[in-house]
Amino acid sequence: MDYLIYRLADYVADLKYADLSQRAVEVGKQAILDSYGNMMFGRYCEASERIMEYAKLSDTVVKNEDLVPLIGEEEILTGSDTAVFVHSMMARCADLDDGYRHAMGHPGSGLVPLLLSMAQLYKKDGKEMITSIVAAYDVYARLGEAINPFMYRERGFDATGVCGAVAAAALVSKLMGADAIKTKDAMGIASLFTGGLIEYQNDGTSGKIMCSGWGALTGMRAVRLASCGFTGPDAALEGKYGFFQAFKGTSGHCDMSQVLSNLGEEFKITSIYFKRHACQRGLHAVLDAMLDLRESYDLTPAMIKSIDVRTSSFVYRLSNPNPKTAIGAQASTQFTSAVALKYGRMDSEELIFNSFSDPEIQELVQKITVTKDDEVEEYLAKNPTHFCAAKVILVTCDGKTHERWAPVPLGDVETPFGWDMLKLKFDHLVAGTPCEKSKDERFDLLKHLENSDNIYELFRL
Repeated sequence: MDYLIYRLADYVADLKYADLSQRAVEVGKQAILDSYGNMMFGRYCEASERIMEYAKLSDTVVKNEDLVPLIGEEEILTGSDTAVFVHSMMARCADLDDGYRHAMGHPGSGLVPLLLSMAQLYKKDGKEMITSIVAAYDVYARLGEAINPFMYRERGFDATGVCGAVAAAALVSKLMGADAIKTKDAMGIASLFTGGLIEYQNDGTSGKIMCSGWGALTGMRAVRLASCGFTGPDAALEGKYGFFQAFKGTSGHCDMSQVLSNLGEEFKITSIYFKRHACQRGLHAVLDAMLDLRESYDLTPAMIKSIDVRTSSFVYRLSNPNPKTAIGAQASTQFTSAVALKYGRMDSEELIFNSFSDPEIQELVQKITVTKDDEVEEYLAKNPTHFCAAKVILVTCDGKTHERWAPVPLGDVETPFGWDMLKLKFDHLVAGTPCEKSKDERFDLLKHLENSDNIYELFRL
């Protein structure tokens, strides 16, 4: 039998930089840049003190392995497990990390921090890094496409961890130069012990920033086990008790034809999205519509009488007018909409914390209702990857009604961000950090990563 995991492992082990399309190379570098900017933000954000406290508490050293640096002003060397988990948490804090809507979740927040630390450890050059990240995103995306959005919507599993662990095993195997059999075993072992739930979305607790790192650590451990001769199941993915049966939705949807379709020809990384808004991806189409209305009619909060957000059950679950934490606020339709309408953006931690005590924001929140709409539900049933779809109906105090329909957010494959937009975003993420003074040099290094043979300077500020 031609098992899926063997085919994926062959692809990962055999992929060469010369095999990549120009677009795959470009988006691979953009994904690394975007996640690096998110890491830098996370290193100096509100949660950074707790993250660094954890780094000191959990510091472990892997025998026969060099130490790797933590990002920061002073040189702090630590074991690779600690560095990867800490950097992955940092990369999730801004809620501006990339994603892939057909698989869901956020591959970059786990895979890029893992890539940066492992590339340091194994002294890999830019071309090897780009090749490895393209391969890992392919594994992540192809697994997620087979079972999402149903795994997420129906059962609450987060592809960031579920698919991220197997992709992490592929990434580290590639960087280590493992052969196809060792790669297959590592991916198979990782598939047995992967997971991640989204219950944190309901109360705004901390699990969101841990999921990607947990997946990365699972992948790393699987690679070490495989290197010692431990083996993973041949039918790890499609087996009776394997990955797909464990994580498919309650509806039973599982399209395994996605896993190998155009493998090696269609690089999934070219279809990822980059975020514009610092919040849960399901809210981005709503915020795009809000900002379009604001700009089109020069709206201020005082001019607004009411807003009805009509959407599917997927976005309706994010109706929460009174979030208690920053993570909760990032998953609140009403709160994020009010912030966007007042400030013309929803892209920073500072805005969130300031808005908790802003009476104008609180008044505007009370004017916003979220309605589960049959027409949007029907649209989503026909277009299941358009899970952000929403219609916004805004009524002004002078009695005028304005509407916007937003099926897909900006920054996705239909309206991709280029280098100019990503430079603006990178500058915004690193503003106020020690990285700001050298942001242009860091941007240029990553934009031309294929010419680099040393990324150490990315960790020193």
